Amino acid sequence: MTVDYSLYLVTDSTMIPSTSTFLKQVEDAVNNGATLVQLREKEISTLDFIERAKQVHKLTKPKNVPLIINDRVDVALAVDAEGVHVGQDDMPATLVRKLIGPNKILGVTCSNPNEVRQVVREGVADYVGLGTTFATNTKKDVKTPDGVGPIGIRKQMHELSKDIRCVAIGGINHSNANRVVHQCRVGDRSLDGIAVVSCIMASEDAAKATRTLRAELDHTPEWAVVRSFDKRIPNHAVVKNMTSQHPLVHHITNNVVKNFSANVTLAIGASPIMSELPEEFEEFASAIPNIGLVVNLGTPNAELMKVFSKALTVYNKYNKPIVFDPVACGASRARLESCRKLLNQGVVSVIKGNVGEIMSIWKLTPFYQEDVDTGESHMRGVDSISNAKDAEVLEKGVQVATTFGCTVVITGKINYIIGSDKRSVQVAGGDALMGSITGTGCSLGSTIAAFLAAESASPIVGGDILKATEIAVRLYNRAGAEAGKLSKSPGSFMISFLDQLSEVSQNPEEKV
Repeated sequence: MTVDYSLYLVTDSTMIPSTSTFLKQVEDAVNNGATLVQLREKEISTLDFIERAKQVHKLTKPKNVPLIINDRVDVALAVDAEGVHVGQDDMPATLVRKLIGPNKILGVTCSNPNEVRQVVREGVADYVGLGTTFATNTKKDVKTPDGVGPIGIRKQMHELSKDIRCVAIGGINHSNANRVVHQCRVGDRSLDGIAVVSCIMASEDAAKATRTLRAELDHTPEWAVVRSFDKRIPNHAVVKNMTSQHPLVHHITNNVVKNFSANVTLAIGASPIMSELPEEFEEFASAIPNIGLVVNLGTPNAELMKVFSKALTVYNKYNKPIVFDPVACGASRARLESCRKLLNQGVVSVIKGNVGEIMSIWKLTPFYQEDVDTGESHMRGVDSISNAKDAEVLEKGVQVATTFGCTVVITGKINYIIGSDKRSVQVAGGDALMGSITGTGCSLGSTIAAFLAAESASPIVGGDILKATEIAVRLYNRAGAEAGKLSKSPGSFMISFLDQLSEVSQNPEEKV
């Protein structure tokens, strides 16, 4: 049997609006794009469960939509349903398979990589329900009440064999379904579908809700399209494209570097705005075509995390570029957890960090195995102390880029710029004194955001994020190298650096 798992409806009879009925909600869903229905009833008698299953089967069978019974093998057999789904605390999957035979669909709920490994070892399931993706009102007893997010779903997918299909479940609705589908990829493997509950079962118009959700699943967002520009465009033309537009760079950054980041942004010909007022984010992102966002983790706190989260949501909504700087993310578990929350919340265009920071972010990829962690520290405060060799840094940078579907910039004596399509370029660093001045790393994020904002509004390299980022890094480090020729101490270097940024930006033909 060929099964379409793409829009998997899980029923809940407690959610039905007063204007409808349980069967009407299911019928509207099946007639408007639901591809599989799981009947979940926890509170009714066996006799009533069987009767309801018969009624639902009359709706699904003519549409060739499989009916899956949750937990109850006896009910599935009684109505000849197409399959059964069991949780970790239900009847073992191996026993269920013996009871239902080889031709019925069998699904198993998994909430962590170990449970996925067990399903793979058993080799009897057709698909797994991976979750809980986000917080949900229907599952109160989960181990991660806030959900594992796309990061956790990817880690579970990494353990799957090719012959087992997968759907994500938990808190998925119209606002996040598209993002979940396109974020949850591991190599060439993507989700086979999403499972939803309330966004259809509780809808006043289940037919419309299903059609809208179907359209969300069928749509490929702009950020999920990787663009590679092969034509030869001079570097200075990309710089001029940026300076001629005077893009706006919205900073949500740490207090230590705000002044310097603003000055760098002005020096390259862009405009800075420092805003942590969520009420104006929508106006910025919707009304300004050439705007980019910098999210800098430097001085996090609970309230600022809410601001970050709102900004990610809004800028994603309007497909505006975001540069994420996970400052000192390897210095503490709390900082890395903050990164996990933010990267689960939305998508970013670029992740920029030093070696220690990127090696720490790598722990959020499916390739990191906690049980084989050597315990090596990659950071001391904001400084990288990683001993990783270049080949390892590049390999893990590629894994970060492909996992998060973004461009990764790894700063150091040699800067690695890596695309989500595994392309990579190397750019020489600027000057050693740049490491002695607070904010030089952070303000590189400002520079990248300016170039991405200009490219998004008026493409000159075909929307190629890696290429636009490369030119930004080249310009920045060229200014550092030139400043190093003029100044040998941090104080005077900072002034020379700003002067050279302005000079290189205004006259890029001979410099970049």
